[in-house]
Amino acid sequence: MWKKIHNWLIAAAGILIIVMLGLNLCHAVNPETGAHYAIRFSDRLIYIIFIVLSFIISDVTLLSAKQPFYQVFLAIVNAIVLLGFQIWIFVEFFTTKLQSGLKLSSVYTLSIGAVFPLVAIILLVLAVKYAADEGTAQRIARSFAKKGIE
Repeated sequence: MWKKIHNWLIAAAGILIIVMLGLNLCHAVNPETGAHYAIRFSDRLIYIIFIVLSFIISDVTLLSAKQPFYQVFLAIVNAIVLLGFQIWIFVEFFTTKLQSGLKLSSVYTLSIGAVFPLVAIILLVLAVKYAADEGTAQRIARSFAKKGIE
């Protein structure tokens, strides 16, 4: 299973996403007091749901290593889930209003963890390419084997 590059890419995407539970979505510093404020991914239920769902899909994708076209399907589904997650992050960040009436984006700054879903999508797209190539090679080999060509 670990001999194929697409399995490593899928695992990297899954690890990248699960790491988000320990990261900040955004942070701010009060210039008067020097106090640091942060909103973590684990503070909001919707983020936890997206992270856990994507991680589970990554695990199931890795478990289906012997079926490359099934891996392609699951990786595409995971990329779509992560695209929705990325859109949700940006929409919520730029539209949420704080109790003071200010927008979240005017007070807080996005952290590097906010683009992890985008990086994971790139890894999954590469994994889809390699898994599809492997699946195609397997089908060609099977068709040659049926015809008796070696």
